[in-house]
Parts: sequence; structure tokens; C-alpha cells
Amino acid sequence: MGCGKMGRALLEGITGKGIPPSEEIAVIEPNASLRASIATSHPAVKLVEEPLSAKVCIVATKPSEVASVLTSLRQVELDLLISIAAGVTLASMEAILGRDTPIVRAMPNTPGQIGMGISAIAAGSAAGPAEMDRAEELLATLGEVVRISESQLDAVTAISGSGPAYVYYFAEAMIDAGVEFGLSAEMAAKLAVATIAGSAELLRRRSADTRTLRLEVSSPGGTTIAATNKFQELGVSGGIIAGIRACYEKSRALGS
Repeated sequence: MGCGKMGRALLEGITGKGIPPSEEIAVIEPNASLRASIATSHPAVKLVEEPLSAKVCIVATKPSEVASVLTSLRQVELDLLISIAAGVTLASMEAILGRDTPIVRAMPNTPGQIGMGISAIAAGSAAGPAEMDRAEELLATLGEVVRISESQLDAVTAISGSGPAYVYYFAEAMIDAGVEFGLSAEMAAKLAVATIAGSAELLRRRSADTRTLRLEVSSPGGTTIAATNKFQELGVSGGIIAGIRACYEKSRALGS
């Protein structure tokens, strides 16, 4: 239910893996252009207007729409409901559907659109090992999956859910600096994107040893130290942490 960016990413991932086959998938999406796009790219997927009984229902709507969506689902049978709506608690969803409905909350991120995302999942009162395994199987079509307690989901939202935007924000600053120093916007973007992508992969391979990797680039009295010293002087690290904290608090507020 809902096939925007993350809903569409899940649809692409699930149909790409064939779990389940496209013929067993139905989508409810009110946006006409999105429906037309789905009909073209996935002709076997059913486009429906009302909820259907299902083995799994994925709610991928905006958080503000979840309550009305869940209310509409009370008329059908569900083996499992997975919600990817930020800030909407398991307790609030169980209050609408009942505590006997297996519910799993998930927080994916947008790199899942290319199969390089990471998702966190948390179990509701009635979601046991089988339901968590099923949720993980479906979310794994977007990338990695980790299992956590619901109390940790706000932190996940702040780090990985919203995290791609922080990376893009830093990339924008790198590109702007390159243009300021005389590079074309295209060349600055090529350099910045390749640097971020390669550095992230090296960081992954080196088990997230951030300090060692940073110092490997930082010769004493050199150019890199000049940059990181200026970052320190301007409080860049503190600003990043403060921004992530604001995201965390906003996520907590959505669930209160």
C-alpha cells in the first residue's frame, strides 16, 4: 500500500527476486502517474483500489496516512503487516489492528533502490521468528537487514534512514568548492562522487576503521590536515552530531 520511492524500490526488489511472483502481488497507489508507470513496467502486478486479504501487507505510505490505511485493513485477513512509516509505533498500529496481528516495523533507506541499502526491523507483540524471517527475506531485496528492538528505531532513522541526505549534503559542499576553485560543475561532481563512493567501499572493507583511514591521508603539515583542522575549528563534527540529534528527536516526536 503506497508505491512511492521506497514502496517502488521494494516492488522492484521483490519482483526481481520472484518472492512472491508478480502475479501474487497487488498494489494500492492513489497517484495516477505512479499507477500508470507500474502498469507499464509490471503488467502482471494487480492494481487495486481496495485492500485485499494477503499473506503479507507492506504499508509504504506517509506516516500521517498510516492510521487511515490500517483502519481500512481491519476488514481483511493478514498473516503479516510490515510498516516502513517513520515514527509510527507498533503499539499505535496494534491499537488499530489488534495485538494478535503480527506486525513488523522496518526502516529501510534509499540506496535500497539500487540494492545497496540497509534496513532495520523490529517485531511487534505477535510477530515471532517466522514473521521476522519473512520480513527479513522481503527487505533483503533492498540490501542488508539488521534486527533491533523498537526502542532503537529512532536512532536507526537518524543514522541510516536519513543518512543518505547527509552524504548528499556533504557532496554538494565538495562540488560547490570545486566550482569555486575553477572546476566545471560536471568535473567537480565526477571527482566528489567517485571519492565518496570509493572511500565508503574502502571504509567497509577496513571494518569502519575511520580514524586509521583518515590519518593515512593526513600527512603532518600537509593539505589534508589543513582541511580537517579547519573543520575542527569550525565545529563541523559537532554540527553534524547536532543535526543527527535533531533528526532523532523529530523521529521520537512523530511516535509520541
